[in-house]
Parts: sequence; C-alpha cells; structure tokens
Amino acid sequence: MKLKLPKSSTPLLLVGLGLLVSFVMLVYVPLSRSIAAAHDSLKLKQSLVSQEASLLAQIELHHQEMEDLKAYTKQWEEVPSANYHLSQVLGEISQHAKQAGTDALRLEPGQVTEMEAVQRIPVRLGCSGNFQEIHDLIGRIETLPYKIWLRQIELAPKSDQKHDLTCEMEFEAFIVSVKNSH
Repeated sequence: MKLKLPKSSTPLLLVGLGLLVSFVMLVYVPLSRSIAAAHDSLKLKQSLVSQEASLLAQIELHHQEMEDLKAYTKQWEEVPSANYHLSQVLGEISQHAKQAGTDALRLEPGQVTEMEAVQRIPVRLGCSGNFQEIHDLIGRIETLPYKIWLRQIELAPKSDQKHDLTCEMEFEAFIVSVKNSH
C-alpha cells in the first residue's frame, strides 16, 4: 500500500519543512551552542572554585607557619641591650675557666661588629693551667650556646713549672643581633 498525498498538500509540506529547517537553523543550533558554551563556562568556574579552596588552605597553612615563627622568635625581642650579650658571654667564659681549673689571666673583648642578623664579638683569652685543664676549657667554650669560631690557640710552657702551660686563645662569638629582633 502506497501513501499518496494530494497535490495541493505539497506546498504546505514544503512550507512545513522550510519552517522546520528554519527553526533548527535559527533557534535550535544557536541555542544548543550557547548551552554548550555556558556548560563549559560553568565547568571552568567550578574548577576555579575548587582551586580557590585549596589556595585558601595553603594560605591558612602559611599563616600558621608565620605564627609559629613569630612565637619562636618572640624570645629574641626580650634582649635589653647590645651589651647584655657581651657581658653574658664574658661571664660564662670566666665561669667555665674557673670550673675547668685554669687561672684566667686576661679576658678581652674586641670591637663588636654588627651584621645583618647577628653580632660578631671577638674575644682574646689568656689563661694558665695544665694541658687537661686547658683542653677542658676549650671544650667548654665550644659548648657555649653561641656559634663560636676558634681562630687561634697558642700553648707555651710556663717557665717556672714544667707541667703548667700558658694559653692564648682568639675566638669569635656570634649572637643574635638586637636590631634584628624587632
């Protein structure tokens, strides 16, 4: 069985097909393209939002690290003056010389040098004692809570006694600078 349309319906069918093609071309295709573009834009914005959440977590982590650093360096702000560390260093060296059994003959600080983050304090120490006492004193100086650079150590026998030695030491102590702690 064959379906046959009357000839008068052909123009109507052509008009209907023309309207359908026009609708598809003028409405459906542009609308589907704009929907696809909006969908892509939404995906991009969602990825940016998810990245922003991780960035906020990173910022919070860095903020916590900064707070920890501030708490750690808070004690450095409590240094009363530049001479405080110098007198403290010299006092500790003198105390260690007594504990080691040496006789401290001379303890001379040099010119303090201000650096960006630390102060450099050169010190000359003259003492006398037997080898074991001097060795013990050097070990004690190296364990001070400062960075110490021993520059020179000279040992010489004391002229009047065979077992006693005179010792001349030059070293530098590095301490946190007062100007850097604020």
